[in-house]
Amino acid sequence: MNVRGIALALLSFTGMIDSLYLSLKRDAGPIPCHITKGCNDVLTSAYSELAGIPISWFGFLFYIAVFSCAIFALFGSIGLLRWLLWPVVAAFVISIGLVGIQAFVLNAYCEYCLGSAVIVTAIFVLVIRSPKTVANTV
Repeated sequence: MNVRGIALALLSFTGMIDSLYLSLKRDAGPIPCHITKGCNDVLTSAYSELAGIPISWFGFLFYIAVFSCAIFALFGSIGLLRWLLWPVVAAFVISIGLVGIQAFVLNAYCEYCLGSAVIVTAIFVLVIRSPKTVANTV
């Protein structure tokens, strides 16, 4: 059984739900933020968009790509996991930057954004955990 593929599929599915929720609720009014109380500050800041597109939509596309590769890997196309290396590294670096913006620029935290950063970190660890399998499979 491909435990790594299952873990990637579950994590990316959770990330898809999180980012889709933020994308859809962002313009629909205040987002309930029970733990950190700063979701609206973060999601309405100048840093929440890139070229007028909410960053959560980019996250959603990233999670769809990871989920798709993980599902194909579960059905025998393990070579597709090698395509995840650089997008996952980029997502990890971007997540670190966005958490830094929350901490040092906005002084506000979004629990959904922090959750997404945790998911991206877990995906990052799973993908780079076995460089031989990811980088050298055909």
